[in-house]
Amino acid sequence: MSVIGTDSGVATGIEKFLACCEGRWPADQPRPRLLTRAPGRLDCMGGMADYSGALALQMPLERAVLVVVGRRDDQQVLVETVDFDGGEGATRCDWPLSLFYRSDGQLITGSDLAARFSATPWVRHIASVMLALLESGEVPHLGGGLTLMLKSDIPVRAGLASSAAIKVAVARAVAGLFEVDITPTALLRACRAAAEVVDRPPGLVDDVTCLLGEADALLQIRCQPDDVLGPMPLPRDVTLAAVDVGVRLPIYAQRYADNHVASMMGRHIIERLLQASGEVGDPTGGYLANIAPSEYVRRFRNELPVKIRGADFLDRFGANEELASLIDRGRIYKVRSRTEHHIYENDRTHRFMERLARVRRTGGRDALVEAGELMYASHWSYGQRCGMGSIETDTLVNRIRELGPSAGLYGAKATAGGCGGSLAVLMARSDAAVQALEQACAAYAAKTGREPTILLGSSSGAMAFGCRMLD
Repeated sequence: MSVIGTDSGVATGIEKFLACCEGRWPADQPRPRLLTRAPGRLDCMGGMADYSGALALQMPLERAVLVVVGRRDDQQVLVETVDFDGGEGATRCDWPLSLFYRSDGQLITGSDLAARFSATPWVRHIASVMLALLESGEVPHLGGGLTLMLKSDIPVRAGLASSAAIKVAVARAVAGLFEVDITPTALLRACRAAAEVVDRPPGLVDDVTCLLGEADALLQIRCQPDDVLGPMPLPRDVTLAAVDVGVRLPIYAQRYADNHVASMMGRHIIERLLQASGEVGDPTGGYLANIAPSEYVRRFRNELPVKIRGADFLDRFGANEELASLIDRGRIYKVRSRTEHHIYENDRTHRFMERLARVRRTGGRDALVEAGELMYASHWSYGQRCGMGSIETDTLVNRIRELGPSAGLYGAKATAGGCGGSLAVLMARSDAAVQALEQACAAYAAKTGREPTILLGSSSGAMAFGCRMLD
C-alpha cells in the first residue's frame, strides 16, 4: 500500500521531470520551449449520470500529466514518455508530419490515424489531439515538427481521467508552441474529437475538470451539456481522497455501454408518454436528470419495463436514428433500474452539495455525516441499479463505513464507471483520518490480495497552470 500526496509534491515533481527531459532531449534539435500540466480528476458525485444531464461534482487531483514541447526542423514528430509506460507498449514513438495527410493533401481520417498506432494506444491520444487541432483549424500547421516529452503519475484504468489529462496537457502544449491563443471551448472540442478517434466515448466532465478545476474545490458541472457553474471550495477541515483499489473488471466497457443504452431507452419511453399526455413541449428538456424523483415515481416508473430484449423494444416503442443504431437486438436491457439511477443520482448530488455548503457556513458535523450517507447511497445504486459494482469496491466501502465518522471517515463510493477502479472518500483533513483510511486499506488488502493506493491532495487545472516558457 502506498500513500501519495503532499503540498510540495507538485513543484518537486516538475523539477525532476525537467531534469529528465534535459538529459533525453535530442541534441540535434531546437531546445524545449514550454511546459504544460493537467491533473487527473476525482468524480465525487454525479459522474456516471453526466450524459443524462445530471449535476456532476469533480475535484482535480494532485496527480497529473506533465508535458514539455519544442519545435523541430526535420518535419518529424517525436514523442517520448519519462518514468511512465502507460502499461501500453513502447515509451518512444516518432513519425513524419506527412502521416497526418493523404496523398491528395487532405487530412487523414481519425480511423486511419488510430490504426497507425494500434500497438501504442497511449500515443493515439497524443496523435489524435494533434489531428483534431489541425482539423479544427485552431492550429493551422505543425511547422517543422515537434518533440514532446510526457510524464504521468495518474493510475491508468482507474477511472481518474488519465487519458483526459494527457489530451488536455498535449492540446495546451501544441497550441502554446505554435503561439495559438486557443479558447477553453475550442480546446475541449479538440479533446472530445480526439476521444472519438481512439474509440472511447468522450466523457462530459473529464476534460472540463482537467482544464478548469481549482485546487481543493468541487467543480460544479451541469451536464446540459457543459454548463460550468464554477468551483465550490471544500469546508476548511474536510477533504476528498481517491483510492485506486487495484483492479478494473474486464466487463466494465460493455456494462457501461449497456447502461447508457438502457437509460436512453427509458428517456425515449418517457418522451413518448409525455407526447401522449398532450403536454406542450418537453419539460425534461431532453434530459432524465430534469425529472424530479417524486414525478418519476408518480408518472413514469411503472410504465418502464424492468428488462426487455433489444428487438422487442424496437418493435414495441420504436426508436430515433441515434438510439436504434446503439441497440443490440439480441441483448437484454434493464431499462427501469438504469433509468432511475440517473434521476436519483442527480437529486443526491444536489443534496450532497447543499450539505457541504451547510458545513462551510455552520461547521455542523451532522450535515457532513448526511453528505457521507448520500455517497453510500450512490455507491449502492452503482452496484444494485446499474450493475457497475465489484466485490473489491464493496469490501473497501464497507470497511470505511465500519470505521465511520468517529475515525474521520464520513462517506465513500465507487467513482467514475465503477466495476472496480477507484473510490471517492469524504474524510476529515487530519492525520488521524489518513491513518484510519490506511487501516481500512490494509484490511482490504489482507482480504482481497489487492494492493490499493491512496491519493491525497488536489491541484488546479491546466488553464490555471498555463503554458510556462522554459529558458
